[in-house]
Amino acid sequence: MKASKIIAYRGFGNGQRIIVAGHVFRKHRVWELDPRHNNLQNIRQTLRRFRARPLGFANLQIEIAGISRNVPADAMGFFATAVKGQHLAPGWYPYKVHSETFGEIESEFFIPHKHSTGVISDIDDTLLVSHSTRIMRKMALVLFRNAYSRKPVAQVLKWYHMIRELNEGMVPEDFFYVSNSEWNLYDFLRDFFDINGLPKGIFMLRDLKKGLRDLIKTGKPDSGHKEEMIRFLLEFFPLKPFILAGDSGQKDIDIYSHICKAYPSRIKGVIIRQISYKKTDPRLETFRTFLADLNIPFMRYH
Repeated sequence: MKASKIIAYRGFGNGQRIIVAGHVFRKHRVWELDPRHNNLQNIRQTLRRFRARPLGFANLQIEIAGISRNVPADAMGFFATAVKGQHLAPGWYPYKVHSETFGEIESEFFIPHKHSTGVISDIDDTLLVSHSTRIMRKMALVLFRNAYSRKPVAQVLKWYHMIRELNEGMVPEDFFYVSNSEWNLYDFLRDFFDINGLPKGIFMLRDLKKGLRDLIKTGKPDSGHKEEMIRFLLEFFPLKPFILAGDSGQKDIDIYSHICKAYPSRIKGVIIRQISYKKTDPRLETFRTFLADLNIPFMRYH
């Protein structure tokens, strides 16, 4: 296994621009996922994710839809570029990242329909059991479990059904997962979604962390990452309506309130999973009333 590598994330485009991004690492010793990994091996995997060392200022060549360009990584090994759209039909397309030092890897990007409904969903405690507000339980899951042994929330079928109901009986094809998890966990999240048959989509995660102290803070709400990313998506896809899905455990209600107030005509509905250990939450009824005043459907499950 090579210690150095490039990880290229799923990108997306809107017919005018295609955006792709990734990281370059000089040290990244995370193993390939194996269902036979035990607790000790899972701990090592998690520690390695947060001890990965990015390689700053690497020179890369990215080929997207027949366009090739040189792209430098920044000081944290992060690279991103946008190219003009090629009037591609909706669907998934490959792109390549090449380096003389690291070789070549392939990833993919997605072109949605301009007018189709998109889903912007949280991950932790909305789709993935995370115990985000309970630090000891959260750390036990992060350290001892892997993508095979972590569990989706028991009510994930309700999440599907509500999305379908808000979209005239059809499950959308356009999914964007906006999370407070860091890019360190990209491979875990990708594998978890694949294993559990969750809709394929675009992950929009937080800046890479590079220390064990950051592990304790993983997934902690920050000053504005999720709201910033949601606003970006609404501006990047100006003709698309969106369904918002989240939970009552952290700040989703506050964030979605801001978004719905700013873009009331763009939101087809809001879905909130009520966290089981918060059996009474007065914010939910206040939120329901707020959305009713904006003529935005609200659905809740627990």
